[in-house]
Amino acid sequence: MPVWSVIGVDEQPDITLQRWRVYETERGQHHFVGYCVENHSGRVSSAIVSYDAKSRAGITRSGRRYVLSGAPGFDGDALHVWSYWAIRNSVTETKDVSSEYWLQAK
Repeated sequence: MPVWSVIGVDEQPDITLQRWRVYETERGQHHFVGYCVENHSGRVSSAIVSYDAKSRAGITRSGRRYVLSGAPGFDGDALHVWSYWAIRNSVTETKDVSSEYWLQAK
């Protein structure tokens, strides 16, 4: 599966993720990883800077707003993009912290 560049935040300020996860890197940064409803593809966000559990939405370093739809899950395309992203950004350790975001929303 190829990995494509993404539409700029000015053109697409909001993203809805299904079958999502949140991963923490060894740098302490959290990233949304999931299936992008709007583009029908796997997606990895830049680092999360804020998260509102009530709206289940987070803002990332790029300024983009990600809305989490449904329960955490796994998407093969999203995991492929995450693996590529991690290698490209020299990430060697990750921790799945999805449950922290899911439990906040309940």
